[in-house]
Amino acid sequence: MKNEQLQNLIETLHKELSEAQSVDADSRALLHQLIKDIEILAEGGDAPTEHVQSATGQLQSATLKFESEHPKLSMTLGEIMDALGKLGI
Repeated sequence: MKNEQLQNLIETLHKELSEAQSVDADSRALLHQLIKDIEILAEGGDAPTEHVQSATGQLQSATLKFESEHPKLSMTLGEIMDALGKLGI
């Protein structure tokens, strides 16, 4: 069930990203890579600890980066961090 919630949040993030007009190309690429990393973590694969720490660190940084200019993106990223925490990631 929690994994389903995470998948819904990832879909929401995809939608919000496609609707966000003012996200620059570098930030957009970063978010797409983060989404891929989150999907890998959500699948429950045996990701190395360094990969998990890197992905969660980048997720935290992105959440803070978008907080003022893109609050919806930031909120969704925060919800994804919470969902990952509930999954033990």
